[in-house]
Amino acid sequence: MIAVALSGGVDSAVAAIRLKEQRISIMGVTMMFDSNNPHSEQIARAVRICRYLGIKHHIIDVRRDFDRIKNYFCNTYLCGATPNPCAICNRDMKFSLLLERIADLGADQIATGHFVRKGFEKGRYFLAKAKDVNSQEYFMGLISQEAIAKSEFPLADLTKAEVFAVIKDAGIDDLKSSSSQDVCFIEKGDYEAFIKTYTGHKPLPGVIYDTSGNSIGRHMGAIRYTIGQRKGLGMGFGKRKYVLAVDIKENSITIGDRENWAYQGFFVKQINYMKTSGIDDPLRAKVKVRYRQRAQSANVKPTPSGDLWVDFDGIYAPGQLAVLYDEDDAILCAGIIEAPSRDLGAKYSPSI
Repeated sequence: MIAVALSGGVDSAVAAIRLKEQRISIMGVTMMFDSNNPHSEQIARAVRICRYLGIKHHIIDVRRDFDRIKNYFCNTYLCGATPNPCAICNRDMKFSLLLERIADLGADQIATGHFVRKGFEKGRYFLAKAKDVNSQEYFMGLISQEAIAKSEFPLADLTKAEVFAVIKDAGIDDLKSSSSQDVCFIEKGDYEAFIKTYTGHKPLPGVIYDTSGNSIGRHMGAIRYTIGQRKGLGMGFGKRKYVLAVDIKENSITIGDRENWAYQGFFVKQINYMKTSGIDDPLRAKVKVRYRQRAQSANVKPTPSGDLWVDFDGIYAPGQLAVLYDEDDAILCAGIIEAPSRDLGAKYSPSI
């Protein structure tokens, strides 16, 4: 039995439809992360899909467990790093806790509406880029071997347009109005308001420095900014400027030009190996440090501590996810970015 994770959106609905067409025994499950996440309309749509397919629907309450994701999100920002809650949620909630919960319902596998390709080679499971241009494998770089083995991704060979066509053919194309949020537990993307409400932290005005240490302006709270940010600086500088450092303790940020970025690489910690079981020798790989970024070629070297060093010619945000790919766009491994010094603010994001 496969439990299909239904969000009430079009992607997960089509994942369920495709499995049902293959005469695979399935059920629908919806995770309840918060009192209004998902909201009642999303749950109603998930129930409607199950009725259409003639399968059972179950709501799985993970609200208490999901507090760990919120704590991680807030604590990472409050130490000056940039969290990736979707990657941690995929690892700890959707492809760990959910697998435990569906076992009680008689299911031994999970299927989702992610655009991602699953593979198996030389005794290792791995994830790779799917057909759709907005493939989501980056956010899934921390998923374990056991979880991948028990997971199915029916949208691997479809584009978004083809997904909409399946829904239309099924006569339930009103689901196309459903859209996902940047971070599901934050209203309208207001990170600062959420952190303030959840932790009691009150952002205060602070100094904006240039790369020479000169005060050039004021900001309304350092947690508003992440490394690499170039929008929302609140000042006109005549040319594009980037946030190059965030110091939460001092409540300051440093901005400058792209050429002022002084770092030529980063460490990868808390590594999850996927297509490879380890990296013992230097190699060349493709690396992404942001979802929307095109992967760029880089030298990767193991370190005595067991971490990896990546030669990287670009701005990155400590705390974010670094995903390393091979030439076939399969994930070799992924982990959390750490800067080579404390000059960027926090040295690393809290482990979770």
